[in-house]
Amino acid sequence: VIHEMYVPRMERIDVNYILSQMRGFQAKNDQFTVVCKPSPLPIFLSDQGLFKCIHGNAIRNAIKYGKQGGNVTVEATYDLETGYFRMNVINLPGPGHEKLVALGSRASELVFSHGTRLHKDSELGKFSHSAGDGAWIIRKCAKILDGSVDIHFEETRTVFTFKAPVKVYDAPSRDVGTFHLPPGVWGIAIDDSKIQRKLLRRFFIHAGIQENRQVILGHNRDEISSFVEFILSFVKRHPDDLVLLIADENLEMGGSSISDHETISGSECIKRIRSELDPSQERRMLALVRSANDSPDDLALYTSRAHGYMPKVPLRGISVREMVSPLWTKRFPRATGVSNESDEEMSRIASIENLRDLTLISPAELLADLKKIDHLCVKNNSREMNDKWPVIWDKLHQLKGDIQSVNVDDEFSATIVLIEALRGDCAPADFMSKWLQIRSHVFSHFCSRSSDENVNCIL
Repeated sequence: VIHEMYVPRMERIDVNYILSQMRGFQAKNDQFTVVCKPSPLPIFLSDQGLFKCIHGNAIRNAIKYGKQGGNVTVEATYDLETGYFRMNVINLPGPGHEKLVALGSRASELVFSHGTRLHKDSELGKFSHSAGDGAWIIRKCAKILDGSVDIHFEETRTVFTFKAPVKVYDAPSRDVGTFHLPPGVWGIAIDDSKIQRKLLRRFFIHAGIQENRQVILGHNRDEISSFVEFILSFVKRHPDDLVLLIADENLEMGGSSISDHETISGSECIKRIRSELDPSQERRMLALVRSANDSPDDLALYTSRAHGYMPKVPLRGISVREMVSPLWTKRFPRATGVSNESDEEMSRIASIENLRDLTLISPAELLADLKKIDHLCVKNNSREMNDKWPVIWDKLHQLKGDIQSVNVDDEFSATIVLIEALRGDCAPADFMSKWLQIRSHVFSHFCSRSSDENVNCIL
């Protein structure tokens, strides 16, 4: 992105959902308002990672540098005639705002300059305002999208503006709703999480792959360490079959001790598989990376190694088909299937699917994730905590992916933010207090909704 060599990953994005998120930053109740025109906005075809980067930076600056506790308003419009999307992020003036107003148009130029800051407590000659090079980077992001960013410091408010041309995602809902993979396709997936393996089995069923054509790996160290060799052998043993391959990015191989702990990259495994198969074999495979991380850098890495990327999101039949349909159709234009069910029957099936998906993961399974982390954290001094940190972080990352997959109504959004804030090479000084918050959020959510005896046993 910085060197403007990044190629946008054009995919279906729901900007309505992106704009509703705080992108990891805390705001008070009723502080945050989103106004869209039209409402809701259309589903777009663009780069989701770049959109999130621009929106997240704008929201952070509005909360951090605007009036403390002041209202933040996001105004988003789409002009069907011109094809342009426009987003204004508006905040009330914070400390030192009058100095920025006095700079006039020069303030905008300085905000987006490399290595320039405009701190609220700076003199005019010591410029500071954005978070380091954040504004400079999002200008690069906007440029990649053939768009632009700007900021205006007015007497009574600050207005950040992003605008870019976007295309409306053109996929008839009937086609997506009835899409399924053709008979004979194999579904192979690997994940070290028991919860994710259950979800992946249902994922394949939603996509049209029955259980007798599924292979789900990741139950133990041997299955993970031999994953590449298994896939190479499988593809060669099935010379006439198409394969949908899904690999979790962070595959944790636990051992009998901390020193045996190891994590391997699912996207790196896919890269090896694709390079070692001959062209005719590789052409029969759609290989996707599945991850809880979706920064522009992460997405660029995944798409350089695999055919595509899938986020860890709540499981829904229609959303599975919406994800798989464009990826599969692009890879295999002539190998697709469509259900012959009526619209009424498809609606009934979708309702049944949703009910089954909501009950697929029990509270006890998620709470068991917490117990594993608890066990690693007890009676540790700071040195022991840092020695164990790679293992603890992998468990936290797995927990993040698992709760993202059941985060239907954003109940766990604050928890996901807390986990992401712990990312780093060593344990933060306040790790235990943060962990107790995370633990409390998950416990309180499930214990208020469940009388499951297994939950009480874990407690």
